[in-house]
Amino acid sequence: MGTSFRSSTSSLFALASLSLIVSTVLAHVSIDPTKGFEILPFNKSYYHIQKPYDVPLDQRYSFVHGIHKCWVYATDKPHTPTSKTKPRTEIAIGGYGYSSGVWQFEAYGYVPEGTYGVNIMQIFGGDPPHATTFMLRVYNSSLFYYSRQALVADIYNRWFRLNVVHDVEASKVWVYIDGALQMEADALGEVDPTEGFENLPFNTSFYHIQKPYDVPVEKRYSFEGGIHDCWVYADDKPHTPNSRTLPRTEVAIQGYSYSSGVWQLEGYGYVPSGTSGVCIMQVFGATHPRATTFMLRDYNGSLSYYRSPVLVYDIYDKWFRLNVIHDVDASKVRVYIDGELKIEANDGGGTFHAFKFGVYAQKDGSSLMESRWKDIKIWRK
Repeated sequence: MGTSFRSSTSSLFALASLSLIVSTVLAHVSIDPTKGFEILPFNKSYYHIQKPYDVPLDQRYSFVHGIHKCWVYATDKPHTPTSKTKPRTEIAIGGYGYSSGVWQFEAYGYVPEGTYGVNIMQIFGGDPPHATTFMLRVYNSSLFYYSRQALVADIYNRWFRLNVVHDVEASKVWVYIDGALQMEADALGEVDPTEGFENLPFNTSFYHIQKPYDVPVEKRYSFEGGIHDCWVYADDKPHTPNSRTLPRTEVAIQGYSYSSGVWQLEGYGYVPSGTSGVCIMQVFGATHPRATTFMLRDYNGSLSYYRSPVLVYDIYDKWFRLNVIHDVDASKVRVYIDGELKIEANDGGGTFHAFKFGVYAQKDGSSLMESRWKDIKIWRK
């Protein structure tokens, strides 16, 4: 499966993916990250498999000819009946749990084409509220440090060598891929905004499309290949004949309207270059005279909380992950973009709320406004 090294004490690494294969084959590389490390014994007595609790092990994991193959489905259960985490099939190396020293994991990995939005290797453990020190994720054929930084592109359907070094005292992590140092980072970890939440069903029965009232829906909205594409023109009509609001094409999630509790929308958004002066996601509902609790707007390629402050710059023509959490009873809204908390703000009050995403024109909007969305999930705590 892989090799563990130490420069001083014990470790807990885990490997996972929708379809990850890890081999023990060795190859020559330009840099040897293991120099100066002691190789430790490694066999099945040092690890166990975490897999969906309601299926047999052989339906999510195999070990044949020295290759560990792990797979899981997005609709699978978590690894324990009481866990609120997402599904996984991971090799958890509990036999080398550690709290000090310098530790290293080495292996060869393979990710089949089509696997994305998944963690394939992690260092478990971190200072609260962090659950992990490091995650290696796959997004659209690239390997990422969490969802923050792309490390290597075009990794589908080929073996790559991975070396991850964790210096506990220095609070540092080094990542080598195919012998090349790809990243050095502080071992701070990342918060999973969905941890502790329940994932709710989401399909067309839970939403409807608000679009200019005088045009057919297919003239302003499409859903193809799992992507919601919403667009509107500055001179379009509002969504109803008697509305005095600016034009919009929004996916309104009326099936999960709420007045209490903690609710979350998660999704991946994309804003094409040129779109500006538009709300691309909102939490509808607030105390009069306000109409909304939260708006995420795009102005010239920057995402902002209403008009200000700016949360992220330079978002044109690339996918970003959005998590918006509304704690009604605490009157708080928290916004994460690509896994990082960008703002915590007071909400707008009110007794009725619902999530909406798409495009809703604001003052000084561009002539054409468009946003695209995929992998939408609704979470509740």
